[in-house]
Amino acid sequence: MAGWLRGTVKEVNTGDTITIVGTSKIVPPPEKRITLSSLIAPKLGKRDGSVRDEPFAFQSREYLRKKLIGQSVVFKIDYVVEQLGNREFGSVFLNEKENVAVAVVTNGWAKLRGMGKEQSPFMEELKKAEEAAQIKGVGLWNKDSTAIAESMRSMNIGGDEGGTAASILASVGKNRPVTVMVEQVLNGSTLRVVLPDMRVTTLTVAGVQCPSLGRRVVAAEPSAGTAAAAVAAAPLDLEDESSNPPLPGSVARVAQPQSSGPSIASIAGTSASEPYAREAKWLTESRALNRDVQIEFQGIDKYQNLFASVRVAAVDGAEGTESLAEALIRAGYAKVVEWSANLMVNGMKLREIEKVAKAEKRALWTNYVPTATGQTKLSDAFTGKVIEVVSGDCLCIKDNATRVERRVTLSSIRAPRPAARERAGDPWASEAKEFLRKRLVGKEVEVRMEYTRKVMTTDMMLAGDAERVMSFGNVELLPESRGEEKQNVSELIVARGFGTVVRHRTDEERSSVYERLEPPINRVNDVSQPGSGARAKLFLPFLQRAGRVAASVEYVLSGHRLRLHIAKEGATIVFAPSGIKTPSRAMPAGNGKPAQQAEPYADEAIAFTREAMLQRDVEIVVETVDRGGTFLGSVVIPGPRPVSLSLALLRAGLGRIQPNMDPARLENGAALAEAQAAAQAARLKIWEKWEPEAEAPEGSADAGASHGGSSPEEVLEVVVTDVVDASEFFVQIVNEPRIQWIAQQLAELPPVEGIPPMLKAGQLCLGLFSLDRSWYRAYVEKVNATEPTYEVFFIDFGNREQLSSKAVRSIDAALAAVPAQAHLASLAHVKVPLAGADHSLDARACLTQLVGGGQPLLAQVSSRERPEGKSRHPRSSHGKLIVSLVDPENGVNVAVEMLLAGMARLPKLRKVRDPAAREAISKMAEYEEEAKAAHRGVFQYGDPGDSDDETLDGPKGKASAWGARK
Repeated sequence: MAGWLRGTVKEVNTGDTITIVGTSKIVPPPEKRITLSSLIAPKLGKRDGSVRDEPFAFQSREYLRKKLIGQSVVFKIDYVVEQLGNREFGSVFLNEKENVAVAVVTNGWAKLRGMGKEQSPFMEELKKAEEAAQIKGVGLWNKDSTAIAESMRSMNIGGDEGGTAASILASVGKNRPVTVMVEQVLNGSTLRVVLPDMRVTTLTVAGVQCPSLGRRVVAAEPSAGTAAAAVAAAPLDLEDESSNPPLPGSVARVAQPQSSGPSIASIAGTSASEPYAREAKWLTESRALNRDVQIEFQGIDKYQNLFASVRVAAVDGAEGTESLAEALIRAGYAKVVEWSANLMVNGMKLREIEKVAKAEKRALWTNYVPTATGQTKLSDAFTGKVIEVVSGDCLCIKDNATRVERRVTLSSIRAPRPAARERAGDPWASEAKEFLRKRLVGKEVEVRMEYTRKVMTTDMMLAGDAERVMSFGNVELLPESRGEEKQNVSELIVARGFGTVVRHRTDEERSSVYERLEPPINRVNDVSQPGSGARAKLFLPFLQRAGRVAASVEYVLSGHRLRLHIAKEGATIVFAPSGIKTPSRAMPAGNGKPAQQAEPYADEAIAFTREAMLQRDVEIVVETVDRGGTFLGSVVIPGPRPVSLSLALLRAGLGRIQPNMDPARLENGAALAEAQAAAQAARLKIWEKWEPEAEAPEGSADAGASHGGSSPEEVLEVVVTDVVDASEFFVQIVNEPRIQWIAQQLAELPPVEGIPPMLKAGQLCLGLFSLDRSWYRAYVEKVNATEPTYEVFFIDFGNREQLSSKAVRSIDAALAAVPAQAHLASLAHVKVPLAGADHSLDARACLTQLVGGGQPLLAQVSSRERPEGKSRHPRSSHGKLIVSLVDPENGVNVAVEMLLAGMARLPKLRKVRDPAAREAISKMAEYEEEAKAAHRGVFQYGDPGDSDDETLDGPKGKASAWGARK
């Protein structure tokens, strides 16, 4: 290891580590990974984004990458550290003059390691370089906190929101050149790249497929002794330069490095890789790895794989760029993939290059035997006059040069067959022939012959005729006057519907204008279907940036909801005017939801919008998108007098501004408010029974309800299904149609058969309740895999139970779609002992006795707490109801009974701000005083006090023994 060696930098792993390959003719060549001696650079984060970069790690690697990638260097191994897996440390010189380690330290992108036994032979130069970098405050020595924070990348890995294939394609666009850095080469045609905005994604080179590397075999870690013995037994296949570093102007001899341990290439070689897989990967690595390349996204497949055309720097010092797909096919390391090649504009060129590789039997095509197609390629061209139109795809043309009449069949298309002696003509055969006769007979055309094909039909075989050779070519009608363009006859036939395009096999000859003959594939991104909310959000940024967008109305879903097609973006969306609501249309029962009757004037609103908007060209301005995927904004029919749907509905009295919407926030809000006021004054349609005094003033309880509150007048008839403790219980709403539907579906379940399902925590299922042996909907909270048993929560009742694997079964999708029917609730205006506190069990027993008989109760809702946003547990799906419970039969107020029993207390009035709550508390004060006087329950030893009990949080953030309900 004493000599200096030569190689080429294949990859820059970090700011202090590089991979060098030798100059061997073996493909792939041997390689070495070397860490610069005595240097330590900041570490890059993990590729999956789980660990972030250290400060300036990316900038350090970028400096070294731009300096060394693809460059020829000379290097020397200084020492090997066995404790680090026999990692090799060495000195590297660029252009035989510049010490790379010194350059890195001088620019501040690495620091010197602590003093150790092994050091770089250039330690003095490195120390001076580090001192200079410290004085300048460059790179890692920068003390600016802002610069340090900005130096750490925030990488978005493909698969996260904003990093999915669809979102990347939507934000970057198709066929738009983008410069990216290739982070990793997974195989010859699959790359992991870093986009300019630091998003990381994996893409496939469009149009080609390289051999698979197979499953990678994990190499066993060698022991220190084994590694040392291996190094001694297998010396490096590198030529020694000298024991001294290269001097300025000296030339190091060409060397071939050989790794002392198992390299990536050798590990891949032991796996079940396909032939030429390693060679294909090496070609891509040598042209693209760690380099800036230009890509153009072509599309995605059904598995959300991104496909892009990739252009890399040309080889041999040539200027410009070269297609990576063409380079792979030209070398014989890849095959053309028809469907992705059709996404590209140069797909035909790839097929031509593949034909050359097959003919020369390169790499993959070494043992290629051409399929007998009966075709022969032609290349002659001539100009002539059309003498006869034989059929819709066959012409007789007289060559102007030779005066010989030639029969030419149009390449790659098939027209209806004309009538023969014993066969009737195909439909439209006469029309196709007549179409060409009127346009071509006697006209000058330009013909380019392309291939011949031997034909043998059944009739010819029966008649004993020999094979007939048909000549196929491309025919263009020459212009009769200046300024006109040539017309391709094949395109005319296909465009008029008189011919179809032939679907060729991969190895068959085809027309030179085949891609122009192919009808364009209409790819529409339909985000108007239910469940498309997440996909719809991907279109929001560029629809907002576009401003006014032209669209056409495909369907009217309701009086104010439209399905629009945006041709420019190739998208179909659901759109509604912001802040406008029309009467709801009738909806049938389904998925556990009851049938919904139409509101008054719903049909008239739909008819009005259909007449005004259906199949009209409109212009929209998108403001936002709701959770269901409906885009919100303004929509108008353009023209001298634009028609706004919002204004038209309000003026006709068929729509209204939503109660919680401030008109000032809407575009043209003043005009909308004026139109609604005029309709109200005229008592039009939905306003026929409108009374001004009945309108809720701004800031009333209705407005508060939209922010998580509830109207004080809201009264529900409920049944308490489970009491968790005195502070929480679950209720069902009486006469809820979905509960009846669920019960009917569960009663009709077939007997359990087969193996019990393997369930996971967080999954919905059906559970067999132990008391009545009936099936109910349940949510798996915990799985004990050893038994196995499941701890489940019955989502329609609120109780919990531990069930065996035989007591659970899978749930139907329709049943799973119905929301949980158990609503979490608490008593309003009182404070009760929380679980674990003194008297908590007595309080729970008292509450159970009052409400647990299954009798219907009236629940006056004081407020509604918001559902927990991040929780997926059905327990939190509705939020919590804060209610006052009253028995309608005897008028018993549950809160009052709890106070009389001494199992609840009232909060202090000074702590309560809501006037309604203050009034209710004041009315119940006498019952609390009675319990205090009789020393009942919590008042057994007097008043427990209120200094520490008025809040939910006790000392050090722990829950106190009482809960406040205000």
